[in-house]
Amino acid sequence: MEFHEFGRKDAPAVLINHGMMQHWESQYELLKPLIEHYRLIFTAMDGFYEGSGTFTTFADQARQIEDFVRVNYGGRLHGAYGASQGALLLTELLTRGEITIDNTIMDGCYVAHQGWIAGKVTAWMFKRYKNTGRFPALIHITMKLMGTRLEDMTADLDTSLYMQATDETVNRNFIQNYTYRTSKKIARWPHMVHLWCGSKEPYALKSHRELKQYLPHYEETIMDGLGHGEFLLKQTAEACKKIRNTLG
Repeated sequence: MEFHEFGRKDAPAVLINHGMMQHWESQYELLKPLIEHYRLIFTAMDGFYEGSGTFTTFADQARQIEDFVRVNYGGRLHGAYGASQGALLLTELLTRGEITIDNTIMDGCYVAHQGWIAGKVTAWMFKRYKNTGRFPALIHITMKLMGTRLEDMTADLDTSLYMQATDETVNRNFIQNYTYRTSKKIARWPHMVHLWCGSKEPYALKSHRELKQYLPHYEETIMDGLGHGEFLLKQTAEACKKIRNTLG
């Protein structure tokens, strides 16, 4: 895993996790305005940056973050923001409880178990796109379940996806993602968690219901009329403002 830091060293430290198949720089471009207020730490998960090895597991990615935060920030962060898979990785961090994060924002978190078959099929679709530049027609069903349309995301896909990921990384990453199960151990997390998603995201809403069974301290915000990732992508300035107001 790589860590890319921006902002004043004495500013409150905030961790940023990228989404599935994304390059960390796509998150950086969207969240640059926050550098004025925070010491931003952008993670690059294994398998999704040049020179990286193959993706491992979310538990291993979380362990690497914990080691970095302990060495460089005394084991404590002011906040964290993760979108999509980045939010799933935050779920793993909170479940493990090895570092302190005062405020956590999970935007479009998908931890509702979708199954091995769904993971295999979706990995196949993304490998098809990565290797040929074309999605199979089945992708439209996936997009519908995410509350969005492929045509609305095509331009963003071309700039945000890390297209050099190996097929093995895609396979491991997608299976891990789609078969992830929320652990009851997350109930031990003592700090505030902010659950955000669009009203058109059935799996994120299902994930919220799951997480709310266990989290002792949470606030939920549903963005009316939005699908997966659309708040950050389509209302970027407003999203940055909301992150700033939420983290303080």
